[in-house]
Amino acid sequence: MMKTKEKKQYKKITIILSSLLLSLVFSCKKDASIEKKNTINLTETTAFVKFIFPDTVYINKFYKGKIKYKGILDTITTSFDDKIKSRYISFYMTKTKNIDYETKQLYKVKLDTFGAIDNRTIPFYNIKFTELGIHYIDGIINDHVTIDTLTTHKKPTDNVRYIENVVRATHKVVVIENLNPPTNKSKQK
Repeated sequence: MMKTKEKKQYKKITIILSSLLLSLVFSCKKDASIEKKNTINLTETTAFVKFIFPDTVYINKFYKGKIKYKGILDTITTSFDDKIKSRYISFYMTKTKNIDYETKQLYKVKLDTFGAIDNRTIPFYNIKFTELGIHYIDGIINDHVTIDTLTTHKKPTDNVRYIENVVRATHKVVVIENLNPPTNKSKQK
């Protein structure tokens, strides 16, 4: 009779532990999905990036374009001329055929740097592709503000505050052959 009672207790303990373990596993998965969802929403609300650049270009021809940008740091200042809240936006870019790498790799392979002319526009120019096929303009928009609290308060305990926001910006470009190249009339004579 004792053995039957011990078996029942063992079964109860096993069921309770199994239930706890299962609830723990499912609650962790649920938390991870919520965290991932919040991260995605945060990323989507931190910046708006739109390339004004052709999707299809001719090989060996120079192009220019611009990025329309709206960043989260606009809540601090939209001016580049403010002495107290100094702001600047840079676009570090490369041309590539593959974008399957992490953003931190762009710091190592950057090709060129372009500065914004205001808080909404980043022009870029002299873009030329020398191979046919699918390419990408890939880069990092670095938006930063320096807030000079020393000038406003003049207390020895005040500091200068630096705030930075980094956004990856990618644009797909198809490079094709120019079937109707311009003719040079002086060569025909």
